[in-house]
Amino acid sequence: MKSSYLPKLSGLAAAAVLLSAGAAQAVPFNQCPVVGYANSCAVLYTFNADGSVSTSVDPSIKSTDNIEDTLAGVMNLSGHSIDFITLSGVGINGTPLFAFDGDGQSSITNPGTGPGDTYFGQYFDANNTLLGTTSFSAISLDQKTGTVDFAGLTDGGRAWFVLEDQISFTAPPPVTGGGNTVPEPATLALLGIGLTGLAVRRRKATT
Repeated sequence: MKSSYLPKLSGLAAAAVLLSAGAAQAVPFNQCPVVGYANSCAVLYTFNADGSVSTSVDPSIKSTDNIEDTLAGVMNLSGHSIDFITLSGVGINGTPLFAFDGDGQSSITNPGTGPGDTYFGQYFDANNTLLGTTSFSAISLDQKTGTVDFAGLTDGGRAWFVLEDQISFTAPPPVTGGGNTVPEPATLALLGIGLTGLAVRRRKATT
């Protein structure tokens, strides 16, 4: 991920900071609902059409429990569906991001038997239709790295979830992976048209 960290962040004076290349998102980030004491995403990861991932932060947002824990969001502008985001790091108190201690403040019911039942969130399509519940998997033994799953987050969609500990706003957790499924139907249609055109040109060139 390409990053251009700012040399200094003067507390809450900076309402939001874009920490990597890509499309900036305006604050407050409306990709997240109110969860506990947090009234918006404190960090937002945006998947862009050029393949980059932008990381934006809003230092004015409180922790979900007003002590620690971070409300995080994802915005999908990639042009295709994505299934997950992998994050790595620790919070400002040294607690691993996925070392859930049960006070994440989320009211979303755990859909299974996975960890972090007070940290689950939701994901929506571009029309704000609920698609499902975010969950966690592939958490490392040291709990510093894990995957946030939201199968089939369509282009233009958004997701939210809660991370353990308060993140650093000057060096937020980096994205170490993000997966996509197949291109959107419109993308497939354009691809089909392009391949058809290429075949026609090649046929003409050989006649």
